[in-house]
Amino acid sequence: MKDGIPQSRAFLLESWIEFHEVIESHPEVRKLLFDPVTGLPTTPLLFPRIRMLLEERGEVSLLAVNVVRYSKIEEIYGWKVFDDVMREVAHALEAIAGSVLRDSDIIAELMISGNSFVVVLSPPRNSVTIDADARQLIVQKVEQSIREYLVGAMDPAVYKKFGCYVGAATVSFDKDVRLERLVHDGLDSALRDSSSRESVDHERRRDLLAEIIRKEQVRTLVHPIFNLDDMSILGYEALSRGPVDSEFERPDKLFHVAYDTDLVLRLERLCRKKAIEAGAKLPAGRLLFINIEPEAVADPELREIMTTTLLAQSNITADRIVLEITERSAITDFSSFRSTLEYVRALGFQVAVDDAGAGYGSLQCLAEVHPEWLKIDLSLIRDVDTDEIRSQLVGSLASFADKIGVGLIAEGIETIGELAKLRELGVRYGQGFLFARPADPFPADDSFGDLSSY
Repeated sequence: MKDGIPQSRAFLLESWIEFHEVIESHPEVRKLLFDPVTGLPTTPLLFPRIRMLLEERGEVSLLAVNVVRYSKIEEIYGWKVFDDVMREVAHALEAIAGSVLRDSDIIAELMISGNSFVVVLSPPRNSVTIDADARQLIVQKVEQSIREYLVGAMDPAVYKKFGCYVGAATVSFDKDVRLERLVHDGLDSALRDSSSRESVDHERRRDLLAEIIRKEQVRTLVHPIFNLDDMSILGYEALSRGPVDSEFERPDKLFHVAYDTDLVLRLERLCRKKAIEAGAKLPAGRLLFINIEPEAVADPELREIMTTTLLAQSNITADRIVLEITERSAITDFSSFRSTLEYVRALGFQVAVDDAGAGYGSLQCLAEVHPEWLKIDLSLIRDVDTDEIRSQLVGSLASFADKIGVGLIAEGIETIGELAKLRELGVRYGQGFLFARPADPFPADDSFGDLSSY
C-alpha cells in the first residue's frame, strides 16, 4: 500500500500523472493509453513498472490472457457482443485481484480493442527470481478462475463459442537490448505459451473423445413423448450421454468437441447405433425419435442400415424410427439436402424438424423438408401460459401444423400451467420434466405414476 492506495493502482496513478500534461494538450493520446471498452491501461503504461522491476530484480514475469476463436463471436453476434466478452474477461481478472492475483499485480490490455490481456506479476516475496513451477501454478489458477467466473457470468451459447487461455514468460534484464524489445519478446513468448496450452487442450479433448468413440462409451437414455389428450405414450426420444461424471457426460459437450475436432460423423454413427440397439426393447406401437445432424443425413452408413442386420437384430422397422433433424449447424445446401432426405424417406424413415422457433433458419428447414413431425423449442414453451407473445407464436404453429398435417410436439413442459395452455392452443403432443425424466430404455408405463391428474 502507498498512502492508502494499493501498490498497482498507485503506480498507475504515478504513470498517469507523468502523461497528464501531454493528455491535457492532446486528449486523443488518452485513446492510445486506455482501452475504451474495458477501461484498462494498455501496454505503454506498463513500461515504467517493468523497467523498475528489471533494474531492481533483474527479471519480470508476464502473463498473457488470450481470448481465442473470438472471430466466431463477431461472425455470429457482431462486434458489440465481442466487446461484452472482453469486458467480462476484464471483470474476471479484476475479481481475482487480491486472491489468485496480488493487489500489486498490474492488469492491462495488450492493445486497443484487442483480444489479449497482460498481467505484470509482482516479484516473489522470498526469493529474487520467480520459480518456474510457481509461475506455472499461477497460470493454471488464473486460467481456471477466469473460466469459472465466465461460466457464471455469460450466456452459455456465447461462452461456448470462444476459449480463454493463459501463458507466461519471464523477461531477463539485458543492458544491450532496448526495453521495448525485451517487453515485446516477453509478450510474444507468453502469447505463444497460451497458444500451446490451447493446442494441448484441443489434443487432449480430441484424444479423450476418440477414446470414448473407440470404446463405444456412449449411453442411450430415453424420454417419453405423450399424447396430451389422453396422456398415452406416442414414443420416446433417444438421448445420448457420455461416460458418467465425466466432462463428456452432457451431449452438448460431446458434440461441441466433436465439431471442433472433426469427429462429429464418427460420434453420430455411434449415437445412432446405440439408439437403434436400445430400440430392441421399444414397446409395440411406439415411435423412436433419434437426433441426427443435418450433414449426417447423407451418411452412406445411414442408407446401409436397411441392408444390414442392425435393424433386424433390434426388432424394429424403419417406419417406427423418426429421424429428428437437429440444428447445431446450419444447412447450407437445401437442394442437395432435400434430395438426400427423399432417399431416406424411401427407406421408410419418418422425419422431424427439431427446435422450431430457434436455431438456424428452422422455418426455412420446415418449408424445405416437409417433415412428418415438428418439435417446438423449449424457449417458446417456457412461460407460454403467462407470456402473450409466446402464446401467440405457439398458437400460430399449432394452426399451421394442423393445416398441413404435421404432428406438433412441445418440448420442455415443466408446469401444469404450461400444459393447460398448450392444450388450449391445440398442441397435441408433448414431453418434459413435468411428466418424466430421461431414463434407461424403456421404463414401464406405470413407472410414470398416475398421469390422469394431468
